[in-house]
Amino acid sequence: MRLQHSILAVSAVAIGALAIVEAGRLHPSAEAGTASMGIGGFTAITASTGTGPDNSPVEVLYVIDNRGESLLVYGVETQLDRRMVLLGGASLPVLFRVGRGG
Repeated sequence: MRLQHSILAVSAVAIGALAIVEAGRLHPSAEAGTASMGIGGFTAITASTGTGPDNSPVEVLYVIDNRGESLLVYGVETQLDRRMVLLGGASLPVLFRVGRGG
């Protein structure tokens, strides 16, 4: 049951972050930047990958699950398709351990 709630919460955060990204594209003079939000133990952050045209850069969505101590990365495989897919994920404790040289 807990897994179902986690999946639902991650999906809700991903959809919310996607809404932020898309809303940012409504204003033509808006600059591509970073947007973040946190809800129920999840933090979502969008960031440009540095690719794509200046007026519509390719962005990824980082979702941090504070309870499960994991990082998930979502993105759009092709600009024409516009579907978000899971690009990868990792355990936060492992990432920090590797970052510290351990």
